[in-house]
Amino acid sequence: MGMPSPEVIQIVSFLVVLLCARYLFRWNRPPLPPGPRGWPLIGNSFDIPTHSVWQSFAQMGEKWGGLVSLTTLGKTIIIINSFEVAEDLLESRGGNFSDRPFLQMGGELVGFRNTLTFSQYGDRVRKERKLFHQLFGTSIAIERFLPLLRSETHKFLQKLLLNPDGAVDGTQRTAAAVMMRIAYGYHIAAERDPFLELFDLRTKIFAESTQSTALVNLFPLLHYLPAWLPGGYFRTTANKWAKVIQDSINGPLGYVKNQMAAGTAEHSFSSTLLQEQPDDDYLVKWAASSIYAAGTSTTSSQLEGFFLAMSLYPDVQVEAQRELDLVIGKDRLPDFSDRPDLPYMNALCKEVLRWHNANPTGIPHRTREDFIYDRKEGHPPVLIPKDSVIIPNIWYMAHDPKRYSDPMTFNPRRFLNMDAGEAELDPSRICFGYGRRICAGKLFADTFIFLICSTVLSLFNINKASKNGVVVEPAVGQTSGTVSRPLPFACTVVPRSDKARSLIDVTRGAS
Repeated sequence: MGMPSPEVIQIVSFLVVLLCARYLFRWNRPPLPPGPRGWPLIGNSFDIPTHSVWQSFAQMGEKWGGLVSLTTLGKTIIIINSFEVAEDLLESRGGNFSDRPFLQMGGELVGFRNTLTFSQYGDRVRKERKLFHQLFGTSIAIERFLPLLRSETHKFLQKLLLNPDGAVDGTQRTAAAVMMRIAYGYHIAAERDPFLELFDLRTKIFAESTQSTALVNLFPLLHYLPAWLPGGYFRTTANKWAKVIQDSINGPLGYVKNQMAAGTAEHSFSSTLLQEQPDDDYLVKWAASSIYAAGTSTTSSQLEGFFLAMSLYPDVQVEAQRELDLVIGKDRLPDFSDRPDLPYMNALCKEVLRWHNANPTGIPHRTREDFIYDRKEGHPPVLIPKDSVIIPNIWYMAHDPKRYSDPMTFNPRRFLNMDAGEAELDPSRICFGYGRRICAGKLFADTFIFLICSTVLSLFNINKASKNGVVVEPAVGQTSGTVSRPLPFACTVVPRSDKARSLIDVTRGAS
């Protein structure tokens, strides 16, 4: 065997110098957080999970602790499995942890970098978050949306009455109808709706293209591969997806402008902002798009989790219905004003958030500067390098057996002060994100979930589906992706009584 070519020797020498420089630079500095041992050059590339990543990260946490590090070709990924660490880093030290990672596929090639969710923290993010706070961020603001929420909830109840097996599809359509009205003043069509189909496709693209563990996001240099080379197929996919994203923001904006020109525009976020800032189409279309996309996908996912849980835990359903009957009676529907008098129903809605996580690994953060984290309490200091990708494992924090007893079981009583002990941690402190990037629609989502869950349980029994007289046991689990839904399942609803059926009929005229 002959000597390596000069080119090979130069490449190897360069890599050796690069590695030496990296370790010399960190000499006398704390190590990275613990984690699985990597390979030379490629680091932990083979340790990065591709499916159910939250469970793989949780297993790493059980071995390595609440803060775990992985490296891939020089990039550092930090997994947070601890609620206390998440609050300490992402809340208390948010100035250094409020940026987003640069996602080559979903962010750069497809275009989600323009959304509020993946924008780098700065003036634009502060401006949009201020707008969203005015829209959603206070109880007074939420009250303005109650007539809309009641109306769409009633339509949902009527559709359940007509189609007892349509709960899962109905939650997605109801969430979409609400958010389209708020963002664009748009009423979705009774049957197939072009904007709704477009946004459904966009949601699927978002879930797949923005995963931090997606191949091109982990190895950005792959984007230089031409489409015809093995591994370069993603460029063709990215181009198709990017067109869908552009259509999904430009089409609804054009609709609002046409309605405004005709003098028939319904009051909405977009129409208001266009009147105030008529020359800033970029801000309007991306901000409105963020309202729809974030509000629809996560809320409908949580509501699907509610129907799955009720079909699996009929005893919980019965207890909630007992409280509703006692407080509300059977002559009217529960309303938002009844919430203080329904402690078990409130606890059930909290458990919906905890038991099924719509964003199981959250939206990743990125560090602006090197940070030496001294946790004390027996933990040595560790280095979190600049540009590290920070992934909060929301799923594990909400299923941590040290914090939640029997965490895989759906049990609303964990959030009630019982004789046996104090209530467990409110999952809204975990599931809506942290610090300067916390979900701006937190109050709205909480209100929406309460109205749907309480009205459905007051009128319907939710059962497992049957096929040919045999009960079909639903699968328990959730899909991979930034936005995660329960695995496909079927359930059916039955009116609790003739009185319940008549109440739904009465609402037909109100909506």
